[in-house]
Amino acid sequence: MRDPDFLNAIIENVGALVVVLNHEGRIHRFNSACEKLSGFTFDEVVGKFLWDTVLPAESAQTIRQEAFEFVTKNPQVSVSQYTNHWRTKSGELRLIEWTNTLLRDAEGHTEFMISIGMDITERKQMEENLRKSEERLHMAVSAVNDGIWDWNPMTHECYLSPRWKEILGYTDEELPNNDSSFFTRLHPDDRAAVDQAVTNHLVHHLPYHVETRLRHKDGSYRWILSRGQVVHDENGQPVRMVGSITDISDRKQAEENLRALNEELESRVKHRTAELTEARDQAERASRAKSEFLSRMSHELRTPMNAILGFSHLLEFQDLPSKQLAYVQEIHRAGDYLLDLINELLDLARIEAGKMSILLQAVEVNHAVSTAIEIVRPLCGKRQIRLINRCDEPGSVLADPTRLRQILVNLLSNAIKYNRQEGSIEVACQRMEKNLLRLSVTDTGRGIPIDKQIDLFKPFERLGAELTEVEGTGIGLAISKQVAELMGAKLGFISEPEKGSTFWIDLSLAPPKTQSDVLPLQRKKAQTIHHNHLVLYIEDNAANLRVVEAMFQHMPHLKLISAPRGEFGLELARRYKPDIILLDIHLPGIDGYAVLETLKNDPITCDIPVFALSADAMTVDIERGLRAGFVKYLTKPVKMNVLQDAIGSYLNGTNLSA
Repeated sequence: MRDPDFLNAIIENVGALVVVLNHEGRIHRFNSACEKLSGFTFDEVVGKFLWDTVLPAESAQTIRQEAFEFVTKNPQVSVSQYTNHWRTKSGELRLIEWTNTLLRDAEGHTEFMISIGMDITERKQMEENLRKSEERLHMAVSAVNDGIWDWNPMTHECYLSPRWKEILGYTDEELPNNDSSFFTRLHPDDRAAVDQAVTNHLVHHLPYHVETRLRHKDGSYRWILSRGQVVHDENGQPVRMVGSITDISDRKQAEENLRALNEELESRVKHRTAELTEARDQAERASRAKSEFLSRMSHELRTPMNAILGFSHLLEFQDLPSKQLAYVQEIHRAGDYLLDLINELLDLARIEAGKMSILLQAVEVNHAVSTAIEIVRPLCGKRQIRLINRCDEPGSVLADPTRLRQILVNLLSNAIKYNRQEGSIEVACQRMEKNLLRLSVTDTGRGIPIDKQIDLFKPFERLGAELTEVEGTGIGLAISKQVAELMGAKLGFISEPEKGSTFWIDLSLAPPKTQSDVLPLQRKKAQTIHHNHLVLYIEDNAANLRVVEAMFQHMPHLKLISAPRGEFGLELARRYKPDIILLDIHLPGIDGYAVLETLKNDPITCDIPVFALSADAMTVDIERGLRAGFVKYLTKPVKMNVLQDAIGSYLNGTNLSA
């Protein structure tokens, strides 16, 4: 049956690409599937050569020769297959697989070629992707050097890759592909771990990741990391597991070596820590012993110094012959020198122990310099040294006022002591970069030898001056430098032998403040006491008591009563209610702190101001005393003007700093 309508219906609805070419290669039929794929309508291509329409230009001639002319001119061929690309109207390339059938006339000449094609572009792409994926998988497996396994737990069928077997020392032919190759070589102690890992994976959906030991062909056990994933059927039932194994024996050995090394290191660290702890404890014990020694020595030295300086100072007020007065002044001068030495040693100990307290505040420069100059000026007269103050800086610096005065006095004192007779000293101020102010002290002395300058700031190093008549300990400069650094300042010097030296300190300028914020360095004047007042002094040392009693003879408006023990002092305090109580710390019976606590807890005596007057002069002692409740802490030996000023400040309602 050759019903044209029937044939047309088949061609249009067959779903495949149908192209009919005449004997020249011109398009005779072009079904709707071709129109849809190519984007060309039948009217656009009918009568045109196939290679001039949908074939890529670069391959059109080749396809014409191979797929059309060769076939149509070969009488032996009636059916052929060919695969080529079509270029759609939009420019897209599609890969088509053709089956070509030739219709010939009675003489065998080709009348038509009927080509039925399938678009295999996606299939070819999938095949290419699969090929590349398999290549990547093969390369990845080869790169990681893993063995592959595929196991059916129900049938015990198992595929073991050649690399899997190679890891255990076998060739592919030496081990059968079943699960016995695995389980018979599994270390007995690891069977439970494998079973649990499989159960957790299949039942609880946990990752299958287990480390086991498998017996090698040589009899040794190799550590193996096994990883796997279950495969389910269309009903969601597990049918097999696939995975890989990795030889981790070297890693396990490294871990064991590391564990052993860590244990050894921990042991060493514990041992070293114990040594360091013991060394630290020894250092702390040594530091405590040193502090206790210094505290005790300070106390023991200050107690007799109180009598030496106190009585020598009082004797200077007596009408003594000039020769005897000179003796007394020499005693007083030597006592002051010894006290300075004690104070310097304590300062050095405080710095080394990190207990030197520094209180930075704005200090007016001119007051700081002029105050220090006034302190040392009497020393200049003895050697006829001219002291010139060229410091006229109106600003302020950040410093601890007491410590800055200590540094300046030390620099000026050295400039006087090591100067030549009738020499000169110049004090100057200079603004520096980075918001700094330099205070300098320049002398006309013999200077410092170059080979000895490196030792200048070492404690107790006097650079040969110990062989001269110049007094000193070699501590002052060492303390000054360290105190300067604690204040954030810098102390340095320039010296030229036989021409003199310049010592300088660089201080940070303080930000501008109101006048009330600036605390100038100035000595406090002694307070004048206008009324009769009663002072109780609790002291067990008879010499110290006599010194204070003698001082009070020069304070006619004060009456002193005394007690040698704390218990007796408490009775006198309750009976007479003195205006001020002076209290020693180390007393027989109850000590000064117990007396202070009793006074504070007694309604009769709780309002009486109590001053500590003690030879315990360490910073920790002073801080403890002030925390305990002493309104003022005075250290022995105490000077009469200091004692008078302290008492007057409270009796007249002025609270001077401790």
